[in-house]
Amino acid sequence: MDKFKFDTLPQLRVLNDDQIKEMHEKAMDVLENLGIIFAYDRALDVLEEAGCTVDRETQKVKFPRELVKKCIESAPGSFDLYDREGNFYCTFGDGKTRFNPGSSASNVLESDGETVRLSNVKDLKLLTKVAQSLPHIDFVSSSIVCEEAPGELGSQYLYYTEMQNSTKPIIGGSTDVEGVPRTFKLLKAVLGSEENVRTKPYTIFDICVTSPLKWSTIGARNIMDCVDMDIPIELISAQIAGATGPISLAGCILEHTVELLSGLVLIQVMKPGHPTVYGGAPCIFNMKTMYTPMEAMECSMVTAGYASMGKYYGLPVHTYAAMSDSKYIDYQAGSESARSGLMAYLADVDNVSGAGGLNVIAEMSIEKLVVDNDFIGTVKHLEKGIRFDEESLAADLLLKVGSGGNFLNQKHTLKNYKKEQNYSNITMNYEERANWNKAGNWSVSDKARDYVKKIAEQDICPLGEERTKALNEAFIEVCQDCGLTKETTEELIKKYNEA
Repeated sequence: MDKFKFDTLPQLRVLNDDQIKEMHEKAMDVLENLGIIFAYDRALDVLEEAGCTVDRETQKVKFPRELVKKCIESAPGSFDLYDREGNFYCTFGDGKTRFNPGSSASNVLESDGETVRLSNVKDLKLLTKVAQSLPHIDFVSSSIVCEEAPGELGSQYLYYTEMQNSTKPIIGGSTDVEGVPRTFKLLKAVLGSEENVRTKPYTIFDICVTSPLKWSTIGARNIMDCVDMDIPIELISAQIAGATGPISLAGCILEHTVELLSGLVLIQVMKPGHPTVYGGAPCIFNMKTMYTPMEAMECSMVTAGYASMGKYYGLPVHTYAAMSDSKYIDYQAGSESARSGLMAYLADVDNVSGAGGLNVIAEMSIEKLVVDNDFIGTVKHLEKGIRFDEESLAADLLLKVGSGGNFLNQKHTLKNYKKEQNYSNITMNYEERANWNKAGNWSVSDKARDYVKKIAEQDICPLGEERTKALNEAFIEVCQDCGLTKETTEELIKKYNEA
């Protein structure tokens, strides 16, 4: 992908070419004159050796312009991902927009659409199976924080569950400094060897900067461990406009640019060409309610702005969208999910996290994930564009049928209707009212609940006895590393098996 070019920028533009240039120059000024904190000595060592100015007392790093430019140029515009079975899955950054469920929800909205409770491994197991089954959900993710998982275990219980219930690549992450090497052990057990983990990437690791302008010990350590272990990285700035970022949207995009470029430099000086995604999770601080929406229009505008910067740098881009700040699956949920998801596609975002998410991603609804899949199917249908060839133009057919004719009985219709129209829908209603009533007048929510119930009764994609044994052994080792007792570890495995 071209670097520092405008001719490949997305359809949705909130910044023009001159504004993108100025944003870049301002970011270079901040990186060079103010810098950013890296609270990890090894990161300071590597950046200082690369030519950055490092203040050991404040842990602040200042970046030479030429070094930043060199690192942007060395970062790849795309990279390949593989599935759990070691098969090629997709080229991430190939121009297609892909979707995965939201991440790190502590609560779930139950199927009744009313009850909210703490999430557990049974929820994650079911959600992962549903995500595996849905045709338009491309990846699975650490979407639910299981309440029974001890804090010391970090995200490893999530990986343990997801690996056994889906073959799709995992968008994951860690909440602790040892998260990457521990995850590596689980990946090695499932993929069969260290070489497979390194050469056939099956997960992308989300790593968040601590806004404003700081990489924590956990964040910096996770970055460096991922590079050491050849795991692709999705850098994420989750600033809150008016709180951890400027109230102005342009200021938020500038801060985002500074934060992500600083992380990019650390990655690329360690290993030029390491897969890096230019990601974000923009929020605003609502001064009226003291709430931090992620799906307000301003959030989508910030996404569109930083997506243009990411594409200007020739990088694959990520955001959070196709979710809602609503507490129910209602009009707000539908309108926000559809609007933000469509805007992300038009902004040329490569990976959209959020499907199924509610209430600033604090809650997940498995039923909403099914409904969101249908909406995402329409976006992917739009992405295909209009087929334009002799057959689709149908000029000869028009001459044949003529004025007042009928196309229902034409072979052309039978041959092409599935090519031209989207029939992947699971829950939406596209039938006449009498037929709908006759079929039971099910609502979208009714259909989503029925779909989830059917998937819950199926064994979607078992890992297999040998690899399950290897994964269990690796998981036990990880639990021991965390300091968990044998009894606690056995209880976690038991709860998974009973879920």
